[in-house]
Amino acid sequence: MKEKAALEGAIKSKFGIDIDITFEAPKDPKHGDLAFPCFTLSKTLKLAPQQIASELSKLLPGTESVGGYLNFRLNQQEIAATLVPQILAGLKKFPDKNIRVMIEYSQPNTHKAFHVGHVRNASLGDSLARIFKYNGFTVTPVNYLGDEGTHVAKCLWYYNKFHKNELPSKNKGEFLGEMYSKATSLLDLEALTEMPYLGIEVAKIESVSEHPSEKKWSIVKVNTKNGLKTVVSAAKVTEGFVAYAPEGTRFGNKVIGKADKKGILSEGMILSEKELGVSDNNEVAFVIKKSTEIGKPIVEVYRFGNEPVLETLLERQKEVSEVLTQIESGKGPFYDLWRETREWSLDEFKEIYQWLGSDFDHFFFESEFGESSKELVREFHKKGIFVESDGAIGADLKEYGLGFCVLIKRDGTALYATRDLTLAKKKFEEFKIDRSIYVVDSAQTFHFQQVFKCLELMGFPQAKDCFHLPYAQVVRPDGKMSSRKGNVILFSELREKLLSKVKSEYLDKYKGEWTDAEIEETAKGISLATIRYGMLKTENNSQVIFDLEEWSGRTGNTGPYLLYAYARIASILREVPEDSSRVNFSLLIHETEEDLIRGLSGFDETVKKACETYSPHILCTYIYDLTKRFSRMYKECSILHAENQELQQTRRALVSSTGIVIKECLSLLGIPVVQRM
Repeated sequence: MKEKAALEGAIKSKFGIDIDITFEAPKDPKHGDLAFPCFTLSKTLKLAPQQIASELSKLLPGTESVGGYLNFRLNQQEIAATLVPQILAGLKKFPDKNIRVMIEYSQPNTHKAFHVGHVRNASLGDSLARIFKYNGFTVTPVNYLGDEGTHVAKCLWYYNKFHKNELPSKNKGEFLGEMYSKATSLLDLEALTEMPYLGIEVAKIESVSEHPSEKKWSIVKVNTKNGLKTVVSAAKVTEGFVAYAPEGTRFGNKVIGKADKKGILSEGMILSEKELGVSDNNEVAFVIKKSTEIGKPIVEVYRFGNEPVLETLLERQKEVSEVLTQIESGKGPFYDLWRETREWSLDEFKEIYQWLGSDFDHFFFESEFGESSKELVREFHKKGIFVESDGAIGADLKEYGLGFCVLIKRDGTALYATRDLTLAKKKFEEFKIDRSIYVVDSAQTFHFQQVFKCLELMGFPQAKDCFHLPYAQVVRPDGKMSSRKGNVILFSELREKLLSKVKSEYLDKYKGEWTDAEIEETAKGISLATIRYGMLKTENNSQVIFDLEEWSGRTGNTGPYLLYAYARIASILREVPEDSSRVNFSLLIHETEEDLIRGLSGFDETVKKACETYSPHILCTYIYDLTKRFSRMYKECSILHAENQELQQTRRALVSSTGIVIKECLSLLGIPVVQRM
C-alpha cells in the first residue's frame, strides 16, 4: 500500500525512527478512509499526538490531522479499477501456511435429543473451519460424541422398563432423548417427595429458652434419634416437630457441624420455612404438621403415594447401575441395546449435520477412551508427572492456580479430563496436528485449563497451541433450556416450523410460477440462513436469545435480509447483459458508489481478523454493513436506467463484485445463496 510506504518514509524523515504502520478506519467516514493513530508514537517521541499528526500532515499532501490521528483520503476510482477486476476474476484464498489445525466441535451426547442449543456449536465450529481454510490452514474438522455414561444408562433403563421393544418410526434420537428426560424425572427425589432433602430428619422440641447474649437467638433442646441435642436457632420455634439437620449432613453448599454460638455449643441445625422452600419466611422454623415420629427422614413424611422414598430411589439407582455395568463390560442385553440405540442417535445426528451443512472428517467417541485413558494416566503416574491423593490419581496444579485435577477416582473411574488427555495424544500422534481448537461452551473453561496444563506437563509441545473457544448458551426468551428438564426446542420441531414459516411468508405466492423443487430448495436456503446467521451474529461470549420471529425478518440484521440483497443483485445481473469493454471506473463518483468500494476493500482484512480472533460474528457485522452500503447505492444510482452504457456497465461490474463478496461471506458462515426470493 503506497500510503503505508509514504507514511513510513515521512516518519523516518521527520523523526528518524522506523515504525510498523497499522491503520484504522476513521470513526467518522467524513474525515477520510484510513486513520493512523499517533498515540503510541507519542510515547516514543515524548510529543503530543496532535503535534505529531500535524507535522506529518505537512509532509503528506492530501492528509488531514484530526485529534491525534493522521487521516488519509484514498482515490476510490483508482481502487475500484484494481479491486473490482480482481474480485470478478475470482476471490483467492490466502496462501497455504502449512499448519495443520484440528477443530473439534458439536460434541452432542447420544441418547439425548439434538435441540436448538446444539445448533450454535454446530454453526460456530463449521464456520470457523471454513474461515481457517480460507486463511490458508490445513483444517481437519472433527466431532467427539458422548456415547457412554450415566445418561445413557438412565435412558436405556427407562426404555427397557416402560417401552421395551417399542420401535419409533422416525426421530429415533429424539425418542431416546424423551426416554432420558423421563428417566431423570423418576430418578429425582422431587418425583417422590415434597421434601427432597436427604439427611433431614424429624426432631421434637423439648424446651426453648433465650440466649444469654443474643436476643435474636433461642436455645432449643430437641429430641432426635441420637438423643437430646442443643441447637442455637435464629428461626423462631415454640413446640412440636421440626425439620432437623444432624451434624455431618450436607445441606445446600455446606456441611452441618457443631458451632460455638457466643458461648453455647450448637449441635446441628433447625431449618426455617424458607430453607425448605415452603415460604419466603426465614425467621420461623418449619413445623411438621403431619403425623410422624422422632428420627423419621423428612422425605418419607412428605412422600407422594405409598412407595417408600429412599427404598424406591435406591432400587431405581441400583437398576441403572446394573445397566451401566453391562455397557461398560461390553456384554449382556443392555450392551446390545446400547449398540443398537447408539446408531439411532448417530443416524439422526448425521442427517441433521447434512441439512445444516456442518461437515466432519472424523468422528471420535467417548467409549473409545475408557481403559486406554486410565492406562495413559497410570503411565505418567509412574513417571512422577501425576500423583496420588486420598486414593485418587491426578495432577497437582495448585502452583498454577488450577487446583488438583482428578484423573482416576478412588473407585477406579476415569473422568472427562482423563479421556481428553488420551484424545489429545491421539490427535497429536496419529493426525500429526500442529494446533488443536476445542469449540465447547464457556462452562468448561476451567476444565480445559487443567487439561492443557496436564498435556504440557506430560511433555507434548503442541499443548501451547491448544485453544478452547468458549461460547455462551442459547436461551429461550423465558430462560435456559435443559435436556434434563425436557424444556428444549427440538431440532425437528424447529426445522418444521421454520420451513413452514418461510414458505408462507416468502414463497407461497410463487406457487405455479416456480417449480416445486425451486420452492423447496429456496425454503431450505432461507431457513438455513435464518438459523445459522441468528446463531453467528452474536459475539461468542454473549448469550444467544433464540427468537424465530426476529431472526426470520425481511429487514434488519437477519439472514433473510442478506439473501434478499444477493437475490436482488442476481436479478440486476440477469436484467443487464455484460459488456466489460464499456467499463470505466473513473465514472464511479457518487458518494454511495465510493462508499460501496470502501466496503469491498475491507473483505480480506475482515476474513483475516475473523480467523485471528476465532470470531465469525466479525464477518456477520461486515456483510450486514456491506449489504446496507449496496442498498444505499442501489437506491441512489440506477443500473438499468443509467445515463449511458459506460456508466451502466461500470455499475454492473461494481454490483457484480459486491455479489461475489456477499456470496463468499455467506459461504464462510455456512449459508448458501438463493437466486431469487
